[in-house]
Amino acid sequence: MTSEILSAIQILTRPAAETLDSPSPLLDALEANRAALLERLHGDGGLEEVRRLREEVKAAAAAAGWYGEEGGVWSFVQELLLLLLALTRHLRLQLRRFEEAPPPPASPAPHAAPPLPPDVLSVAQQKTLAAALQFAVCLGLCPHLAPGVGTPLRRRSAFGAQVEALAGRGAGPQAGPRLLATTEVLLRAGELPSLAAVVFGRHLGDVMAALCQLGHRPLRDGPALSEDERRRCKDALKNLLDKVYQPLVIRELLLLQGAPKQVGGGGGLPPHIYVPAGWGTSGQGGAGPRGGGAGERGGGASAGPAPAWLRRLCGRLLSERLVQPGGVQAVVRAVLEGGTGGESDWRKCDAVARILVACPQSTSPDQYFRLLCPQILNLLHFRDKLTAQQFQRVATRAALSVVQEQPAFARRYLLRPLLAALRRCTAADGGGGAEVDEAELSQCLDDVYKVCVVGNSPSACLLDALEDVLPVLFSLFCFAKKNVSNLRAPCQEVLLWYLSHADPPAALAALRRLSGLQEVEEVEEVEEGGSGGSRGRDVAPGFTFSPGSDGGARLRSTQTCRCFAIGAERQ
Repeated sequence: MTSEILSAIQILTRPAAETLDSPSPLLDALEANRAALLERLHGDGGLEEVRRLREEVKAAAAAAGWYGEEGGVWSFVQELLLLLLALTRHLRLQLRRFEEAPPPPASPAPHAAPPLPPDVLSVAQQKTLAAALQFAVCLGLCPHLAPGVGTPLRRRSAFGAQVEALAGRGAGPQAGPRLLATTEVLLRAGELPSLAAVVFGRHLGDVMAALCQLGHRPLRDGPALSEDERRRCKDALKNLLDKVYQPLVIRELLLLQGAPKQVGGGGGLPPHIYVPAGWGTSGQGGAGPRGGGAGERGGGASAGPAPAWLRRLCGRLLSERLVQPGGVQAVVRAVLEGGTGGESDWRKCDAVARILVACPQSTSPDQYFRLLCPQILNLLHFRDKLTAQQFQRVATRAALSVVQEQPAFARRYLLRPLLAALRRCTAADGGGGAEVDEAELSQCLDDVYKVCVVGNSPSACLLDALEDVLPVLFSLFCFAKKNVSNLRAPCQEVLLWYLSHADPPAALAALRRLSGLQEVEEVEEVEEGGSGGSRGRDVAPGFTFSPGSDGGARLRSTQTCRCFAIGAERQ
């Protein structure tokens, strides 16, 4: 049955056998294929089941109000949607029977493959389905999008301009119902895993554009839909955004948002990075690639300014993606995936970092940076060799930008977690909970090295935070100097970086304290969230550094170290 339905689809979408000499050869070819399909359905006994299933779907479509028009492009689209619905219904039924059937008896062959689900399509069948979906999108969806919504067909190819001229774009009282019908058919097909890969792998941005227009376009701007239809489209958009790979979602949202005014000047963003509206207090502050990974959508050609309602909607949806767990990583992947590591990718890294520190207008700054800063620190810990450098570049630039532009939030949500392991070394009060293991201490020092030495962008906020743990860093450096440790070089680099960038009086006072020539001054911590106490304290009494098993160091109680030493002597 699956083969028969796809055979009918192939009849409908096959190219014309000969060049038609008429004013509208494309329309004539579509009508000829539709007539050939209807003739085969009524005259070929092998397609009897297809005709029966088509009639069932046709009755439901007529009741929904989108089937019945004769002539023109929409009559061709109607037949195509009916066959796609028939295929979806058949595969869903077969898949349900397959799942409910008892497991087959064990095969005598030890390496026999399990039976394939009935919704798995061959390569040739997938090619036929892809062609049908392309017809549905180009003739049934894109022509009914409003100007500025999605990428126009003329931007995708020269042939797309002919299709757009034939089908029109966004006009007519039937645009809303037709767009709704096409979108719902595509969504139903996307409910099946085997069809979803073809539907959303090629046409995710078009489906998102249609759902945005159907569910969120102001009523005064286009054909009105019922409240129930608009609600269904809003729910479908939310479900789609939640279940699809997030970097793809973010990339398509950036494309949908269009290309507002580009930031000019030598300090602006690269030519392929644009500032999404709704980000930052001035309406700028985000970025997005144009055309990355979407070759069939124009290769970076701008689709023109998006409507204001669509820009606001995409800005809100991007903000929601960003503050979710892993949202920062998704934004970085959306912009950087597929890069080559060249100069343009490094410029993208800096541009993405500028996006992240620009608080969206729809989010409170405190909530935004409270959710953002931990994700920035997590980007420093990537181990994948292909992406680690780019991710760490973004994380370093974003962290330094937060420190420079939002010092109050940086102290609370970025620098405290960054220096947490080193601060615990000074906050010890004799309890075992103040011990710091080797992995945590090594990770902390590695992060500090990346932000301070590699980033190399000193600021008063960063230097003050580093001054608080300077004695601990010096003690750790002295320990590493006496032992074989991989922490010796990063400790030395961080200490030299601080001394070379701090004000000379502050650097000289720090050297006096580290050398024991000046007593530590008691200074109350005034930043919010501070626990009070002394500033620049050394390692807490009763604790000392000891060698780690991986070449690093760990903070242990002196009593614990003494017990280990006594046990070793007895052995």
